[in-house]
Amino acid sequence: MSSQPRTAMSALTLANEIKTLFSLPEAVFKLGQLLNSPYVTNGEIGEVIISDPALTARVLQLANSGLMDSPAKIETVSGAIALIGREALRNLLVATTVTNRFQGIPPELIDMERFWLNSVACGVIARSLAFRCRVFDSEPLFVAGLLHKVGRLAFYSGRADLYRQVLAQHDSSEEGLNQAEFSVFGFTHAELGAELLRLWGLPERLQAAVAFYLAPNMAPCYRKSAALIHVASALASNIEPSVSPDEAIYGDSVCFEKGAWNLLGLPLHVIPPILDEAWIQAFEIFEILRPNPV
Repeated sequence: MSSQPRTAMSALTLANEIKTLFSLPEAVFKLGQLLNSPYVTNGEIGEVIISDPALTARVLQLANSGLMDSPAKIETVSGAIALIGREALRNLLVATTVTNRFQGIPPELIDMERFWLNSVACGVIARSLAFRCRVFDSEPLFVAGLLHKVGRLAFYSGRADLYRQVLAQHDSSEEGLNQAEFSVFGFTHAELGAELLRLWGLPERLQAAVAFYLAPNMAPCYRKSAALIHVASALASNIEPSVSPDEAIYGDSVCFEKGAWNLLGLPLHVIPPILDEAWIQAFEIFEILRPNPV
């Protein structure tokens, strides 16, 4: 990558700017504060959620989605909290709320429906890969996958004109786009996204998974989590709104680093069944998280 970026800003500077422009709802902010206390009760958490009808609906939808795999229908917020768990609930609500924060991005820069479907698919695949790697605390991997490219939205929202320079100079590949980001800004969407996750109060494991998903073997910690997001992001590119599972092409169309795959210790034959599962879950969860039109 070029060592002569054209701008002097840092990822943290831009992340702070974006956090101010696209603040999280008051109920989500209060929930984060509550969960910092070891003495908070599920009843107090439920009161905050119920105060926001949209948040209440989302919590119940998540509890009853394939993401949770509940054996029975969950009809109350208290039941949802018990099923999902406090920490997981906070992470999921922050992550899923973000889907409606970034509005008004010029359509020539991004297809938002395709962006979020790809992000949901990445989260679903990361969770499935994690399970096969015997990483059973897999919910954070779904959140990291969902938000792994949120830095791109931050670029589009905060520096649209500069990002047009990125688009003008990249070679149409994902790697070329990442290199162009570094050339123009001095950092990539992965670094910017990780700073946003930190400012939103999400766990260090998620921050590291996003920050180093482009180069997992360079991660100083949580290397396997970064590798899971790296591989899941590559596999998620197979899941498109206009393509059916029967039409999807795997194999040569999937491109990820061999070193990242080796960190997972999985055989390649697990990929097709993971993608078959992801087709169903990704579209179901996407319908829950689909950004509302403005």
